[in-house]
Amino acid sequence: MRIISGEFKSRKIQFPKTKLTRPMTDKTKETVFNIIGSLVTGKHVLDLYAGSGSLGLESLSRGALDVTFVDRGSWAVKVIQKNLATLGLSSKAQILEGDVLRAIKTLEKKKKIFSLVFVDPPFNEGLVKKTLNRLDQSAILAPFAQVVVGHFKDEPLPESLQSLRLARTKKIGQACLSFYFRLESQDGETKSYISGEF
Repeated sequence: MRIISGEFKSRKIQFPKTKLTRPMTDKTKETVFNIIGSLVTGKHVLDLYAGSGSLGLESLSRGALDVTFVDRGSWAVKVIQKNLATLGLSSKAQILEGDVLRAIKTLEKKKKIFSLVFVDPPFNEGLVKKTLNRLDQSAILAPFAQVVVGHFKDEPLPESLQSLRLARTKKIGQACLSFYFRLESQDGETKSYISGEF
């Protein structure tokens, strides 16, 4: 597993050697960042079900201001810490160990705001919809925030929620990527920057 582009291009990163983690392949990760383009630059990023932290690390390499990583596994947290230290990025990151849904509430209480959120939980555990609903009801999404979801290709997801709308999907093997955007800004305007399509 490696960082694909940016300041740390081609640098290898470690990942948890456990069956509990399903690392996103380099091909899938490259597709994610090809679609969101320069959206990550200068943004506050949230990496949920972070695993190795691959998506958040890629974001930092591409110019994100900072990344908050969340995972319930202590083994994942240790790997993320090691990857951050190896790349000299520890000062640009926060790591929360614990349940993702509770972490979202914690971040909301701390008045944290994110413009880009990655949601990549284990397949077939019913976590995607629960997480989308919690994000949709929370106050941690910035105006025009983008939410990128990795899930099993046959798992149906809603086209819209109260404040989130599905912009596009992309199937890659057994996986599917779904790209949501926050429907309304603070002044009520609808807009998304995903691939310049909206």
